[in-house]
Amino acid sequence: MKQILDYLTWIDFIAAGVWVLLTIIMVWLLFRIYKKTGMANGHFYLGIFLLVIVWLYPLYTYFFNQLEVGAAGNIFTLLVTLKYRSGLKGLNRNLSKYLIPQIVWLVAATLYVGLQILVKYQS
Repeated sequence: MKQILDYLTWIDFIAAGVWVLLTIIMVWLLFRIYKKTGMANGHFYLGIFLLVIVWLYPLYTYFFNQLEVGAAGNIFTLLVTLKYRSGLKGLNRNLSKYLIPQIVWLVAATLYVGLQILVKYQS
């Protein structure tokens, strides 16, 4: 298990850059939703909420400094992302496709944190 975890340490090094890229995509999606429907659309506010929880992630994981909190944050963010993507499909199917990189990243990051938790409790 430790060998797999060692192999996945690259995730730590690219995390900040990935979140910057994903944030740009989320802001672009918000802009597109705003242009299409304005602020009166619930998807717009869900997108803002998702953006906020993404940017709060480093704060609550730093202050609590627990892998379990990070895993819970990842799972919550993934669920909100899936809900957001589902709503965007009804608005514009093409827009919903832009959330696929975020879903892939959240799954990979959650598996990585999950492995860290397993290794932590095995030692």
